[in-house]
Amino acid sequence: MANHHNIEQTIRVLKALREYMYNFYPDRRTNNPFPLEFWKLDDDLYYDFLNYLPCVFSMELGGLDTKNLRDLPEALHILWPIFSLEDGYDCDGWTALTNAGVAELPLAISAYRKIGFTKEAQALRAALASCEASPDDTDAAESAYKSVQTEYEDDGDRRMAVISFMRSNEHLWNHYSDT
Repeated sequence: MANHHNIEQTIRVLKALREYMYNFYPDRRTNNPFPLEFWKLDDDLYYDFLNYLPCVFSMELGGLDTKNLRDLPEALHILWPIFSLEDGYDCDGWTALTNAGVAELPLAISAYRKIGFTKEAQALRAALASCEASPDDTDAAESAYKSVQTEYEDDGDRRMAVISFMRSNEHLWNHYSDT
């Protein structure tokens, strides 16, 4: 059972994420407001929320790390690292691997393992080994990652598979639902 502080923190960051989303959907503030439980929205809106989750959670909690994940629901132990890396790919291409480096790649590896994407986790583990050997060598990290054939070659397919997994495992939000 989550303690009161943990629940308050989760609610605070979910409220911040919802507020951020109103920047893109201002009519939703008064007409059909977003629920805090964004995972109950249709796939397109769920996906939109996940795209902004890393930015908002980093602003609210100070960055992606084990300490900041500790008190959050298990769902966020999966979603924050995965979509932080996905955001990095969108903004920086393969440099996302070296930017995530030894601090964040282990969190993404763990997240992918938790949802059963073992090949994706292996590819990221290969990239992590490259980053450990040469932290700034993006080409080497990319090559290491690409040396493993992953479950999903298409980024969009991989992201939607993550959402599908989360939809089938809403119990991972139980920490939040203790409210």
